[in-house]
Amino acid sequence: MIALRRTLAPTVALAAFSAAVAFGFTRLVTGHDWLLLVVGAAVLPHVVGLCTRARSAMLQVGLWLFGLGAYVLWAAVPSSTRSGVPTGATLHTLGDRLHTGLRVLRDQSAPVPARSGVVLLAVLAVWIMACAADALAFRRWASVGALAPGITVFIWIAALAPGADQPARAAAAVAVTAAAFVALQHQVLQTRRRAAVGNAHAVPAPRQVVGGVGLAVVAALLAALLAPSLPGAGADPLVDLRHDDLGSSTYQTSIPPLVDVADNLHRGDRVELFTVQSPSPQYWRTVALDQYSDAAGGQWTLRARGGDIERGLDGPVPADALRQRFSISALTERWMPAVFSPVAVSLRDTLVVQDSLTLVTDASSVSGLDYTVESTPSTEPTESQRRDASAPPASLAAFTKLPASVPREIGDLARSVTTGATTPYDKARLLRDYFRDGAFTYDPDVDLTDATDATMEFLRIKRGFCVQFASTYALMARSLGIPARVAVGFTPGTLDPATGRYVVSNFEAHAWPEVWLPGVGWSNRFDPTPPSPQAGGSDLPGDTAGAAVTPPTTAPPPSTVVPATGEAAPVAPATGAGVPTPAGTTADHGGGFPTWALVIAGLVVGLVAAVAAVPATKARRRARRRRRADPAARVAGAWEEAVDRLRELGAPRPVHTTPAEVADRADPLVGSEAAAKLADVAGAHTEAQFAGAPVTDADADAAWDDFDDFRHALDDHLGPRARLRARLTPLRERSRV
Repeated sequence: MIALRRTLAPTVALAAFSAAVAFGFTRLVTGHDWLLLVVGAAVLPHVVGLCTRARSAMLQVGLWLFGLGAYVLWAAVPSSTRSGVPTGATLHTLGDRLHTGLRVLRDQSAPVPARSGVVLLAVLAVWIMACAADALAFRRWASVGALAPGITVFIWIAALAPGADQPARAAAAVAVTAAAFVALQHQVLQTRRRAAVGNAHAVPAPRQVVGGVGLAVVAALLAALLAPSLPGAGADPLVDLRHDDLGSSTYQTSIPPLVDVADNLHRGDRVELFTVQSPSPQYWRTVALDQYSDAAGGQWTLRARGGDIERGLDGPVPADALRQRFSISALTERWMPAVFSPVAVSLRDTLVVQDSLTLVTDASSVSGLDYTVESTPSTEPTESQRRDASAPPASLAAFTKLPASVPREIGDLARSVTTGATTPYDKARLLRDYFRDGAFTYDPDVDLTDATDATMEFLRIKRGFCVQFASTYALMARSLGIPARVAVGFTPGTLDPATGRYVVSNFEAHAWPEVWLPGVGWSNRFDPTPPSPQAGGSDLPGDTAGAAVTPPTTAPPPSTVVPATGEAAPVAPATGAGVPTPAGTTADHGGGFPTWALVIAGLVVGLVAAVAAVPATKARRRARRRRRADPAARVAGAWEEAVDRLRELGAPRPVHTTPAEVADRADPLVGSEAAAKLADVAGAHTEAQFAGAPVTDADADAAWDDFDDFRHALDDHLGPRARLRARLTPLRERSRV
């Protein structure tokens, strides 16, 4: 209780400092709904530290680690994940969210969306920061040094969000709380007669240097081994624009297309992105994602290399071509909106991905461009085309490929939905109608992009927005042998009567599937997303399938996708992540180190290191005392070791008490046999100090033999549990007698 009362004020000040650092994440992450979780993660470790101030360091570290796990499961993971006992799936979900959070921080500019993975990273950062600060302040009795973890995190935030507004306010809060802590901690240190910055003990610099170099070597080896498995390692560009004749470099999007759709729909304000003059409303496509991979939980990406890229698009223009004139304002990528399929573009340096006729500007950004595109838009198939049952050509085989890890339930469901259909058109139509029959609810607030089983979860809860509808449809179509890909772009927008132009905003961001049909080619006429007055709903001109659907106030009871065998459906890879596929990495289905495994391994290593550090430190100190060159100093070292054993049991450090008095008073604490041996060590120490005769090596060895006898007798008196607790108890400074 004395230690708690003495450190209460500086603990509160240090907790306020940690909370101020946590508040700084508002510069990095949009919104404020997540803020209470992160501030709580900054304060709770100090509460745990205060309650365990007089306990062993091992107990405190164990409670910090347990508290972190419990807090993450309760606060940073959805309720569907945190219910019940954590399982391997829970850890897999946490790892996937960490991966997603790292990817968002890597690929997007601050402030980034408040995705669960980003919030989880913030929680981990501030929790570890607060634990380190509390340990430095009240285990090592530092003051300025205890601020180092928080200042490091604050600098990291500033580096990731250099252009954030009002940085002075956050810095002022950090500075004020830091000053308050230093002032209060100084008062505590004055009563302890300790230095204000750190320990008063001399620092064994050579040993520290050797230890630091060793840790650096180990860290370098671990980095070399594990770096290829970490998120972002060896990532390829989303689209490679090299060409022997073009001399162009690669293009890595700062925001992957499907992630960009979700971000646009979740922005609070409507922002005009571009206008287009067109004789009819259309889907303004920006890019088609044609490759599905199970890496990192599932991704749709675009791969185009070498001869796949041409410069310019100036082929013959049919008489019935649709002309569009675009004026781009707020788009930041290089994808150029156009009606599919384009046949001519006014900007001669436009780069064209041939397989999908995706247009990419040669400039650094499409923002500010004015250009004209001639296109032949998709139309409803004729009756003869609907009856065409021809197989797709071999050149389209890549558009029907699916990883073996995709659950067979997806294919089973697709075949069940299309039972009786004999032509690709009928199958494509039935797949669309399956999502449009009213069982599925369009809900732009659903967040499945961080889940490792997003497709199966979407099919289970039957709620999602355009990314889930388009991605799942494309997977089901491919399972039936129908070539499919996912297109990204915008619905028509709002026609401005004054200008005759369609005004397109972020709320018109949309994703839809494109399927290849015999006699028709690639078609966008099978959008499975229901029409909706909410942002991101489908708005395909001439579309009559389905009706507008809005989310009910309460979620409908979930349905379950059940395999044909009646067993529980396995986890499916997430689709709709829409991020570049990292080269050389695998999903958890294959090799490599999953992110969750690295996190768990790090926590285990940290816990083992924390537990082993105390006895290891004591063993090194005992060895140094035994090896002292001066025999008298070695005798003193034996007595110092005996005093340390008493301090492990809660005895104060003797200052004004003679060694003989310490031994006389030790009987109730160590037992009579150990007290007798302690008296021998005390006598040897007293004789070496005051006898006046030279102390020999034999005298020093005899003193250490007496200490060993005392230690063995003490161990016999304590028993295994008390002995282990004593070994793991750090030798903190206690009140002196």
